[in-house]
Amino acid sequence: MKKFSFLLIVSLAVIFFSCDKSDDVIDVLNEDQVELNNTVKTVVASEESTEDVMVSVDYETDLFSFAQESFDEVTSSTKCTAAERYRQMFQLWKRYKGEQLPNVAVQFADSTRFPMTITIDYGDSTVLNNGRVISGTIVIVLTAAPFTDGAVREITLDLVIDGIAVDGWKRIEFTGEQGVSRKFACTSELTFTFPDETTLFRTAERTREWVSGLDTKWDVSDDRIEIRGSVTCVDSEQNEYSKTIDAENPLVRIGTCRVIVSGLVIFTQNQIEFARLDYGDGECDNTATYSYTNDAGETVTEEIEIGKHLRLRDK
Repeated sequence: MKKFSFLLIVSLAVIFFSCDKSDDVIDVLNEDQVELNNTVKTVVASEESTEDVMVSVDYETDLFSFAQESFDEVTSSTKCTAAERYRQMFQLWKRYKGEQLPNVAVQFADSTRFPMTITIDYGDSTVLNNGRVISGTIVIVLTAAPFTDGAVREITLDLVIDGIAVDGWKRIEFTGEQGVSRKFACTSELTFTFPDETTLFRTAERTREWVSGLDTKWDVSDDRIEIRGSVTCVDSEQNEYSKTIDAENPLVRIGTCRVIVSGLVIFTQNQIEFARLDYGDGECDNTATYSYTNDAGETVTEEIEIGKHLRLRDK
């Protein structure tokens, strides 16, 4: 991770100075004017595939974090009584397919419940009911119950999801009003490695808000999460760009779908827009549309498959 130190500083600077400057994004670069080593379509589709992976990462993290009150006994895979009871709880979520469930280890502080450490081990292959395959581990350290003032979750990821490896850290802090709203501020520094061994380094500052579904503990069908914020990326070809979620059209996730169902993302380079990605109107499908300006000055809109990684080098 040290090799990205300089890039991280630059990336964070871009995020800092661009978060509240959506009004400054006026000019739209033609596709042939963008300083990218790949086509605009390749960059947009490849970065979107990391967003697709993070849908599952965030949802898994939330499920286990929000279940912390049910973890009342220290356990590991060798302590069968507690582990089996927890496994029965996971089955109630109807999140996982068949009998293959992740193993969970829970550790408490010596004298108090927190900090609590939850280690989720998906083994070589755990299949979600939506068909997604996860392997590896997530480690969550909670300083307090997730919905209490100032509660922080420090998360370490060492995962492979549908063939895409995810390594790094994420920090989530509760910023809502206890008992009223469920809002979180998230920062992260993650590296994604694709099956073709290309990589994407990603820094993010975002907010996530659960707007429905938290009062039905064992039913994910009514879960709805809205995401806002910005991301800066550097890929294997040294393409560096940012993307900002449109303030009026946040990304939306629902509990029964494996992909983002709506929202608008604006891609920029040096604070100049070069593409937009529209996830649709809320239907759970695997398509999104992206638009850009071609060298003739015309706006072009094309459809892409969500989660599909492309590395078609621009010749």
